[in-house]
Amino acid sequence: MERVNDSTCLQLLQRANACFSAFFENFCGTSAAGPAEELRALLQLHEALASVGSLLDGGLQAATGRQVREALDCYRQNLIRLRSQLSLMEQSAIVRREGLNWRREHLSGARAWCIASRAIS
Repeated sequence: MERVNDSTCLQLLQRANACFSAFFENFCGTSAAGPAEELRALLQLHEALASVGSLLDGGLQAATGRQVREALDCYRQNLIRLRSQLSLMEQSAIVRREGLNWRREHLSGARAWCIASRAIS
């Protein structure tokens, strides 16, 4: 990939950092949003990560502009925060899955009881 100018790098990094900010605002510390919203936000993050990744392959780290370096530093901090947030989301998903499994087992038992109850009647 040919080297892109600092202005293009800066714009892409700012968009990626804005995407991180929106994600953290909506999902940090809670999972109030539903699975569809979480998936949509994660897909947006994936796009931002892929875009910046292609710039990194093109030598973004060698950018000389102060604003680009600051935006890149913010991006790195966001990556660290994202790793932590994804871990929390994973733990939350595990707890939800366990709750759903318990409900499924409960419903299966209730169903078996209903079938047995009808057979006796």
